[in-house]
Amino acid sequence: MIQVYTDPLLLDFIKVCIKLPQDERDQLEAFTGQPYNIDGAAMGNFQIQGPKWVAKDSISDEPLALGGFALQRPGVWRDFMLNTPEAWEKKHQFTLTRNCRRLMDLMLNSKTAHRLECIVPAPRIAARPELVRWYEVLGYNREATLYGYCANGADAVIFSRVQH
Repeated sequence: MIQVYTDPLLLDFIKVCIKLPQDERDQLEAFTGQPYNIDGAAMGNFQIQGPKWVAKDSISDEPLALGGFALQRPGVWRDFMLNTPEAWEKKHQFTLTRNCRRLMDLMLNSKTAHRLECIVPAPRIAARPELVRWYEVLGYNREATLYGYCANGADAVIFSRVQH
């Protein structure tokens, strides 16, 4: 079972960043151009201005995943999410997905956002095509390839969900 809180602690970010899977570490490196660093990843994401949440195992109270939205311009928010391997265990994946979708719905229905977007390095999508299916379940639509977008020169793919 998962419990979601809207007030994650820096300690939650540190705990998740310690366990962050390699493909997510590679994604952060591709976006920042810097080697992965637990403290840098935790502090950088903790300091993002915007709504944030943490999903915790309701029995152990350990953080499984963190996420949130960073304002790009009025009405447009870019998501971020950091996960532990345990977040995607069978016992958590449905509830975590449902909660992510609900948080996105809240952003759009509250009129806080008219557009949510997600950018993913193209090599990560190529290595894990199941991610595209997950983004579709969240209501994201694939928009475009952003050529040379990453700090390392790799392409990225942008997904969006727009309030109509």
